[in-house]
Amino acid sequence: MNKPMIFQSNLFMLISSLALVLGFAFDLNANPYGLLMTLVFVVLLGVPHGSLDVLFASQTYDLRHIKHWLKFIAYYMAAALAVILVWWLVPNAFFIVFLILSALHFSDDLNLSGFTLLKWSDGAAIISLPSVFFGHELIDLYAMIIHIDIATSIVKTSQLISIPAGLVIAFYLVTKKIDLRTKLELFCTCALFLLLNPILAFGIYFCGMHSARHLIRSRYFLRQFTRQAFLNALILPTIAVILMGLVIWWLGPKKPLEIDLIRIVFVGLAALTVPHAWVLKQSKFQAHRTR
Repeated sequence: MNKPMIFQSNLFMLISSLALVLGFAFDLNANPYGLLMTLVFVVLLGVPHGSLDVLFASQTYDLRHIKHWLKFIAYYMAAALAVILVWWLVPNAFFIVFLILSALHFSDDLNLSGFTLLKWSDGAAIISLPSVFFGHELIDLYAMIIHIDIATSIVKTSQLISIPAGLVIAFYLVTKKIDLRTKLELFCTCALFLLLNPILAFGIYFCGMHSARHLIRSRYFLRQFTRQAFLNALILPTIAVILMGLVIWWLGPKKPLEIDLIRIVFVGLAALTVPHAWVLKQSKFQAHRTR
């Protein structure tokens, strides 16, 4: 593990620990403004990691001419819009598939190569553990996106999934020879999603682990690009995504700000995750990201 990733790992565990302590001391779970700010941080600090797709695509597909770039952008946007269309037509099925894909996507964050069952359990735990102590909050959250009956069924299913996922993780932590840092990261991740409000836990993990670790790994994977190109790729697409989200909010039917923000953030993340995951797969980034 390189120095930037060690720093990121330490920072994630420190923030997670502080959030857990403060969460019990000051009841952060009941602060609606804090939760809204968490969503804002997800957009500002989490979305940029997907902005690097332009560099991954350039390196993978050798995009040198404007027509090649236009073709890539068209395909990327078409995939994102297709996801939004599916959500609009069949929101319940869309949301279930999104949760499954999210679990698979997050399972690659920690260095768990060689422990396939543990990787899957880690991803499953991230999605299912919030349902253990925050089932009602999770139902209310999901009901902002899908029908409340389906939201209730998903949360009940998540509660069942959390049991084997938690048992597998506990078994591996106790019996297997896994790097101590990885064990601590896994413990902090599980504690976050088990003991903190789902949005707050997601915000800390998405920004502090998933996005931050992806950025560090990407910088080493995309060495052919200059630092300026890397920064431009981070900033410009992120601004475009934020502006697009604001336009969608402005043109769409108005609901309470919290509901609007949650819908835009999570449906937007889902829409961008599909082409994002495809680009990473085509770039052969999978093998590199386990380092």
